[in-house]
Order: sequence, then structure tokens, then C-alpha cells
Amino acid sequence: MNVDNRMIFCHDNLDILRGINSDCIDLIYADPPFNKKKTFTAPVGSSAEGASFSDIFREKDIKEEWLKDIEEDHYAIHKLLSAVKDIEGKSSYNFCYLAYMAVRLMECHRILKETGSLYLHCDPTMSHYLKLLLDSIFGEKNFRNEIIWHYPNRFSRLGNFFSFMNDNLFFYSKTNNYVFSNMPTAPSTRTLKSYQRGWDTPGDALLVYDENKAQRKIREYQEKNKRIKYVKPKQVNMGNVWSDINIINSQAKERTGYPTQKPLALLERIIRASSNEGDMVLDPFCGCATTCVAAERLKRKWIGIDVSVKAYELVKERLGKEVENKGTLFYEELVRFNTDPPARNDEDAYSTNKKYVYIISHPQYEGEYKVGIASDVKSRLGSYQTGDPGRNYELEHSCLTPYFREIEAYIHKKYENKHEWVQGDLKDIQFDIEHYEHENE
Repeated sequence: MNVDNRMIFCHDNLDILRGINSDCIDLIYADPPFNKKKTFTAPVGSSAEGASFSDIFREKDIKEEWLKDIEEDHYAIHKLLSAVKDIEGKSSYNFCYLAYMAVRLMECHRILKETGSLYLHCDPTMSHYLKLLLDSIFGEKNFRNEIIWHYPNRFSRLGNFFSFMNDNLFFYSKTNNYVFSNMPTAPSTRTLKSYQRGWDTPGDALLVYDENKAQRKIREYQEKNKRIKYVKPKQVNMGNVWSDINIINSQAKERTGYPTQKPLALLERIIRASSNEGDMVLDPFCGCATTCVAAERLKRKWIGIDVSVKAYELVKERLGKEVENKGTLFYEELVRFNTDPPARNDEDAYSTNKKYVYIISHPQYEGEYKVGIASDVKSRLGSYQTGDPGRNYELEHSCLTPYFREIEAYIHKKYENKHEWVQGDLKDIQFDIEHYEHENE
């Protein structure tokens, strides 16, 4: 692992993710912008005052380099984005948002251990698109759950539609061998119903799971001399609808004022379920650092990334309150802050600046060859074969080189082009690719 524990990075998370070694993170919780097309700002006077983030994605915000990386490294995502662009146009918010998310989720997948998992927090605004994106990156077989976090909204507005009262969390593992050793449980509702049926006068009896959660109702019953019975219900494995964790209200002790802040209870449940003590947890959009605080509480290591320095200030403040008799100064020394991306030192780091220039043929296009770039040539050939009933595409040549983009541009400039296929003699094209590389080594 090339990043220290308790590290907050203040930088674009893509640069940070690209600098982290492969296969070293146990759990990622990502709560990215939801593509709401507005800017969120913390209120004046709150602990998070000064924090803000833009949830608006436009064509000018998308780098051409990202689109090239997606096409070269993950052709399935390239096809997905192309379909969105064809439907909505390249300047569409959805296309721009998905391009932004794709390059980051690709890096999240790379840095996860084989036993690691990712939870992506979203809402119905983009959940349908994000599910397709995650299926492309992690594989449909590694989709584990869509968790519905249902939070009753007492102030839901009237309108000619049903009120929005939930977020979605997509849970994916990197492989089939993933950590899930701490299954959350919930009280069985059958316990309460069976007790109610067994009482002679259920109307006079108050059944409660926990006296601390029903004090007001208990006092009312005691004043009326009605019976109270405490029930310890049977615990069952938790389902994928979580309605026992509410949103943070204005009086909550953990409230910082940060827009879109999530409850500690939500993060603690995820971290308990999908990691063990000592594991490394990463949040690439850490905001007010709830993931970092929850990980610290549960004796996990953690890394947080955010474009605002406020995340660093808040994590120290919040952790300082967590530790009795130690205060904020205790974490002043332990929490690290960095504005520079880390430098990879794993074995794969030395091959990241190289990609394959390939030549693919098809008998239907005699004398024409697809010359392109890919990180995985076999996967690229497979993507072509998928749309060909006869599977007649063939890989004629591939060359791993640091000059991949220069070579591709050179070949496409030298030879006549038609729909990205170059026309010429195969041996000449192959010679020019190899000769270009040797000339520049």
C-alpha cells in the first residue's frame, strides 16, 4: 500500500485514484454528485460553512483524454456512452456525467483487492445509467444488491406524483470471493405479531422492543395503568430495504451542515458488513468525512478524497469529539493532509504508460484493416466478435508500446481511411508500426 492510513487528499479524485497501487483497497464507499444540475452549499454558521460542490456536468468539463482512455481501456463503456450520445447528443448532461463517472469507477475497480467491494450511493436521477456502467466495469455476475435506503419524509410536498423517500446503493464485489462476514440483522416483525395474538386484551398492552426508543408512549401507558411488556424479538438477516436509519435532522448531534451529509449509522452498517478490523476503506467523494469517522470508530484504516479542504478540517473536528479525554489535538497529529497525488510503486505501475496498437481484419473488408489502441487486445477482439455471427474478425498484429497514440495517428494519416479502417498492404502497415516504435526507442 503506497498511501498512509488516516490520509485526506484535497485534489481531483481521478488523479489520486490513478496514483494508488492496484489491488490494495478492501472497501470503497462512493457518494458522488447525483447529476442534480445545481450547486450545493453548506449554510453560514454551520461546522461545514465554506464547503460547496457543483453537481452540474457540461461538455466543457469533460476531457478528451477521458474519452480516449475509456475507448482504449474499456470498449464496452465506450459503446454505452456512444449510445447515450447518439440519443441525447454529445453535450447532454447525462453523457457528460457518465463520462466523468466512468473513468473514476474504472480506477476504483483497479485498486480494489480481489476480495474487495464497492458501494455506490445514488438516487433515481441516474441509477438506471449507473447500473449499466457498473455492470460493464465489474461484470453482471458481481452485482450483489441494490439497497433501498428508505427514509420517511415528514415534510413531503404535495404534487401529482409520489413523494421521493429513498436513495439507492449499488453493491458490487470485484470477484465471487469477497468479504461479507458480518451480516447485519434486524428484528423479526413476526415476533411482535405473535405476542399480540397471544394477549387477551391486546388493546390494553404496549409491546416495545427497546424501552429507550418508546419513552413517550410508555409514560402515556403508565399514567393510564395499562400494561407494558418488553419484547426481545428474534433477529433475522437484514433485507435490502433499509428503513430503520433516518436522514440527519436539524437537531442531530452528528449534523455538520454539509449538504448531502449521510448518517454515521448508514456507513457503519456498510463497513461492518463488507470489511474486517484493520482493512483499508476509501471514500473518493468524502465530503464531511462521515466514512472516515465511521471507519475510525470500527477500527478500520481509511483514506478520504475531496476537492475541498473542508473535509480535512471536519474529519479532525469530528474525530476529536469521538475520543474521550484526547480532544481535537489528538487527531491533529494522526490525520494526514496532502494535495499531491501519490506515486504508484506496484509492479503494474511500470506498464501503465504502455498500450497495444493492434491490427484487426475481416474477410468482408479485403485490403482494409482496423488499426486502434487497447489495453487488452483479446478483450477488444472479443468485442468485435460479439457483433459478428461468423466471428470472422482476426487479430493480425499487436505491439505494446509507449507511443501508442502517436503510432495510431501516424498510420491513420499515412494510409487512406474509411470509417476508421485504413486501406493498404498488411505487411506495410505492420512494418510502419514496428519501424515507428524502433525509431523512437
